[in-house]
Amino acid sequence: MSASNPSPSICPQFSLGSLWTLCFKKIFLLVLAMVLICTCSVKAQDLEEDPPKRKFKDIVAVRGYVKYLNTTNFLNINTVFGQNLIHHRLNLRGYLNPQWTVGLEMRNRIFYGAAVALQPGFGDTLNHDNGLVDMSWTLINGNAFVVHSILDRAWVNYAKGKFEARLGRQRINWGINTVWNPNDLFNAFNYLDFDYEERPGSDAIRVQYYTGDLSGLEVAYAPGKNFDLDKTVAAAMYRFNKRNYDIQILGGLYREDLALGTGWAGSIKNAGFKGEATYFHPRRQLQDTLGTVSATVSVDYSFKNGVYVMGSFLYNSQGLITPVGLTGGGTSAFGRISAKSLMPSRYSAFASVSGQITPLLTASGGVIYAPGMNLLFLSPSFGYSLSDNWELMLLGQVFLGEDPAKGFGHLGSGVYLRIKWSY
Repeated sequence: MSASNPSPSICPQFSLGSLWTLCFKKIFLLVLAMVLICTCSVKAQDLEEDPPKRKFKDIVAVRGYVKYLNTTNFLNINTVFGQNLIHHRLNLRGYLNPQWTVGLEMRNRIFYGAAVALQPGFGDTLNHDNGLVDMSWTLINGNAFVVHSILDRAWVNYAKGKFEARLGRQRINWGINTVWNPNDLFNAFNYLDFDYEERPGSDAIRVQYYTGDLSGLEVAYAPGKNFDLDKTVAAAMYRFNKRNYDIQILGGLYREDLALGTGWAGSIKNAGFKGEATYFHPRRQLQDTLGTVSATVSVDYSFKNGVYVMGSFLYNSQGLITPVGLTGGGTSAFGRISAKSLMPSRYSAFASVSGQITPLLTASGGVIYAPGMNLLFLSPSFGYSLSDNWELMLLGQVFLGEDPAKGFGHLGSGVYLRIKWSY
């Protein structure tokens, strides 16, 4: 549906977009000023008092891992190509005092192999940072060899009593479900991207006030690049507990839409029961009735023998209900992920099972099916603990789908072998 022409404004400088931007810019500067004032106050107190000596390990914590991932992708027996990834992660925490904490986390990755060579401009696609500050660097950009680094966390946190504020690149996780999160306005993630455990972050201000042990108010603002209102997310969420259910209500600005949502987590007897739903309405077409509903519900259960099962269902009111011609195959069939569109299909179902075969060996399997598009995803995996900080994993991803001209068939598959050392 095409957008209607906006009516002339007597005072165009105070349009809805400019008013939002002006208000949140002032909030951003106000919180930043508060952080600086509090920092100066802490330094002044340190000069007046003689604090007890602390060891370096009490002030700075260093964690991370090194992974090697071998990937073999194929469309058919005649089209097989591989890729190698060496992935180093560094996580730093600085505990300045009981109130102030800083965090810095970096991804350093080396890609090489035939799959890199078959994707022209692969290094350029990696060197893309949606944040306010560009903290992404492609150090080596060859045809079949790429080295890339990015800071995906860089924040300062102040906490005292019931109040907590964080400024900088951070993860704001408002999602409840495991696979699909319509409530995750700031950092919707792709379930298929299994190798990015930390998930993406946002350049944002987040303020939390805890009204009780199980309740609190949270407000967050993530401005778009160049303070573009159409790329900005600003929202508030209130969470509380009622009859052993954790419930949350949220609303705010989500890029080009206004969003209103809710979510819950509880149980039905011994089974976990969770759900999320968010309604998105174009903010430039408030008079229209056309909006988008993204909603999901899930049930999970753990058996006494350790086997864990989960099922989930997703509804996207603007999703597709018929097969379409799929080009690119593989993960491209699932489209771009956002809280508003977590799957391209109107209906999607997920099921998984996992458990321990031996104390050191685990197995799991997941299935996603979109009935309208007739799109199917399969993912079996095995994990083996070599020692306390060494892990071995074997995972497969199979994509099947229907093309109106060619019928149901194979879109692409991948086999992933990964070894990981944590420190």
